[in-house]
Amino acid sequence: MGFSVSASAAIIFISFLGAAITLYAAWDSAYADVKSAQEFWYDLKVSQMSTDIVYNSTPWYVFFSPTTYNLTLVLINTGRTLYAPYWSGVYDGNYITLYNVSDDNVGFSENYTYILPGDYFQINIVNIPLNTVTHNLTITLENGCWVRLSWYYDEQDRAVFVRPIQKGCPTEVG
Repeated sequence: MGFSVSASAAIIFISFLGAAITLYAAWDSAYADVKSAQEFWYDLKVSQMSTDIVYNSTPWYVFFSPTTYNLTLVLINTGRTLYAPYWSGVYDGNYITLYNVSDDNVGFSENYTYILPGDYFQINIVNIPLNTVTHNLTITLENGCWVRLSWYYDEQDRAVFVRPIQKGCPTEVG
């Protein structure tokens, strides 16, 4: 009624084989995940290193009304191809969408999808109060890099002045 020694040894051997196969599958899956994460990290770093946007200080437009003004900022992509639908922004401390000016007074001048190297693109800011407060617009790109534009209205010169562009990319915590 009992098992023979050879049958018991076969059951133990098959159990060890099953455990080894399971462990190998888990190790292989974890290794593939690590390699995939490394590739993503390297691609992201290359993307961040080749991202560059500059402010074109010549063609910008300001339209004044009695209590507000509208501003169009012209930027140039001097880096890699960018995918604008993944961008987000913060205007004077409030989250904004860049595809609809009417919801938060900030948006692209046209429907941009890909912004190629060398392309100009425009951002409109409307209904800005006509005061001397410095306004900030920070745009975060699809790879985590950001561009910050600041401007203010000078009552004495009756003009809007845009400060030099600030930009950066996230760094590792380490």
